[in-house]
Amino acid sequence: MIKKVKNLRIKKTTKVKEDLPFEKRNEILPLKLMIVIVDHGQGEYFLNGFSELNVSCSLSLYGKGTAPKELYDVLGFGSKKDIVIGIVKENELEKIKDFIKNRFNVSKKAKGVAFSIKINSIVGVLIYKFLTNTRNFK
Repeated sequence: MIKKVKNLRIKKTTKVKEDLPFEKRNEILPLKLMIVIVDHGQGEYFLNGFSELNVSCSLSLYGKGTAPKELYDVLGFGSKKDIVIGIVKENELEKIKDFIKNRFNVSKKAKGVAFSIKINSIVGVLIYKFLTNTRNFK
């Protein structure tokens, strides 16, 4: 549509990409919570690896088992653990799992437990942008 204003022609422009809502500009992908439990001291490796694989939100926690020492001796593992948690887009889950499998195959000391949990919902686009590191800074 063209309007004539004081002998000037002004074209009505279409919406630019930044004016569109986030979900129209970007694909909203399901998220998973990836949890890795390994012997104490191994967690740093997974944090660094998650960072290299562009997992935007990850943290490491210290865990201590509560079973009797005799049970740990029988099963052959210690009570001190690192728990690494990362939020992963579902389409990137396979490469994260391959990274974890490769580490678990290195040696007996590098073994652990890994699993993922589907995140059913989050509140707000800003939270999604934060968790997936898709924020636009101006």
